[in-house]
Amino acid sequence: MPVTRLEICTEHLTIDQREDLLDAVWAALRISPGMVTADGNVELTLKQCGESVAAEDAPLVRVNEIEYRNVTPERLVTLMKRWSR
Repeated sequence: MPVTRLEICTEHLTIDQREDLLDAVWAALRISPGMVTADGNVELTLKQCGESVAAEDAPLVRVNEIEYRNVTPERLVTLMKRWSR
């Protein structure tokens, strides 16, 4: 089974937004940036995504190169539940 790559783009994020997203990932998957879940299915990274991120799109999260814009911690939890099926 291939690893799901979860990238949180750091552009235009406040510290609070970043921490809220990371807290949501930790609560759901027990991983921090640079880690892979114990089952080896999900890898989390913080990444500078470049010009593809406009301020109005932040927070932007990529899952295996698919972009999700304006991601709240709640939406991120919903997305993570979808991958774990």
